Amino acid sequence: MTKNYTTLQEHNQAKKMYILQLRCFRYFVSTVLQFQIYRALCERTGQFIAGDPSRPLHKCDIYRNPEAGRILKRIMERGSSAPWSTILQDAIGESRLNGAAMRDYFRPLEDWLSSENLRTGEYLGWSYDGDYCKFSIETAGLQVYGGFYNAAQQHYDVTSFVTILTASMLVTMASRWR
Repeated sequence: MTKNYTTLQEHNQAKKMYILQLRCFRYFVSTVLQFQIYRALCERTGQFIAGDPSRPLHKCDIYRNPEAGRILKRIMERGSSAPWSTILQDAIGESRLNGAAMRDYFRPLEDWLSSENLRTGEYLGWSYDGDYCKFSIETAGLQVYGGFYNAAQQHYDVTSFVTILTASMLVTMASRWR
């Protein structure tokens, strides 16, 4: 039986030590980059068109596609000779991490989960329990700009928590790479 996490105190990934290790940040960044590059390859080969339900990202197949191969070759040839953001800009036209490709890829799952939760009456998120999120971010030595953790409403939803966690990880990662 799975545990239902109803409060931030019961399920706070930012507090776990292994999340704060650089190795995990690299894993996180590489996952986002994989989806971002995959989406760009699928767009360039015409197999994915945003907003077109007949060409979803999860059905794109770039195997043995010459155009996708040229783009990947251009990325791989440069290796670590330049910052990853420069290589990404030259190859796919984007220089920043963007998680939208992951959402595009998993959109059918997200849509199904949303409709299933509506059908079954599931409650998403957890009850807001004071300044726990603020406390855990400060305890972890992270700093979130813009006061995201002070802008709580009655309930935090999963998206808000993921946004806070992602912003915290990216700020920490950027400060370590300088």
